[in-house]
Amino acid sequence: MSKHNPFDFIFLLRPILLIPCWNFLLIGSYRARGVDGFTGEIVLGLIIYTFVMGGVYILNQIMDVETDRLNKKLFLLSEGYVPIKYAYIEMLVLWIVAIFLSLRFDMIFIIFIILSIIMGILYSVSPVKLKGKPIFDTLSNGFGYGIVNLAVGWLLVRSFEWNMFLLFIPYFLSLSAFFINTTIVDIEGDRRAHELTTALFLGENVASIISTALMLGGVLIAYILKDFICLIPAAVALPLFAYVAVYSSLKNRIHRKLTIASFRLHGLVFTLITAYVYPLYLIVLIVVFVSMRFYYRSRFGMVYPTLSQG
Repeated sequence: MSKHNPFDFIFLLRPILLIPCWNFLLIGSYRARGVDGFTGEIVLGLIIYTFVMGGVYILNQIMDVETDRLNKKLFLLSEGYVPIKYAYIEMLVLWIVAIFLSLRFDMIFIIFIILSIIMGILYSVSPVKLKGKPIFDTLSNGFGYGIVNLAVGWLLVRSFEWNMFLLFIPYFLSLSAFFINTTIVDIEGDRRAHELTTALFLGENVASIISTALMLGGVLIAYILKDFICLIPAAVALPLFAYVAVYSSLKNRIHRKLTIASFRLHGLVFTLITAYVYPLYLIVLIVVFVSMRFYYRSRFGMVYPTLSQG
């Protein structure tokens, strides 16, 4: 199998992880406008943030290349399909182009774009490396996706307002809960990789209780704010979060399948609601899914992604 394929550089951006970024940007714009539908600014914003977060995901893979090689995953870098030096070049080009395109908007938008890049660096690169610091890994994910990502979408169509952060609180809470449950299912792998995550630090029992409390907080505040876009995914996922917490406390072990189902259900419902608000977005999602299936089957002979495996 040839190790030289130009499409490798596209899928190195990890399109499956870009979908949540697109979701929150679109919802941030919707919360700012109060109406649905794409505008030229929103489309440009999607391109800019794809470049920003694509670069962040490339950096994350560069930093984890040895761990990924041992775990036999994310093999575009770890197996040498894309040389590390080319990955660095792609990352820098993406960020430079993103900042250049951001000049179309005001300075506060540019600041949030640069903040997104800085947070991505701090999350993956030592000595800070927030992904390996308990609590801070959760806060950085909740803040990055639940506040900064939404703010970028907001600023595409409306000027900066301090009040917008109040509207983002339920997203911050529910996405922090979401992240904690992802660290619960990765607890053994993180222990072997010496990554001290929130779940590893607190233990799965306490971590699952806290994630449930955060999700409940997201539900309550979203209800108070009458934000049904945040309320519905959080309310649908909450019973699973609660069951996982109770199961973990009674059995003193995690229910891995239901823990995975808890955060995947939350993400799926959020994506479906975003596609409902922006109907044309569904076409983008279908194109991404089909292209990934075709790429991974033709390139590596594997079925990815699947509905049961992200």
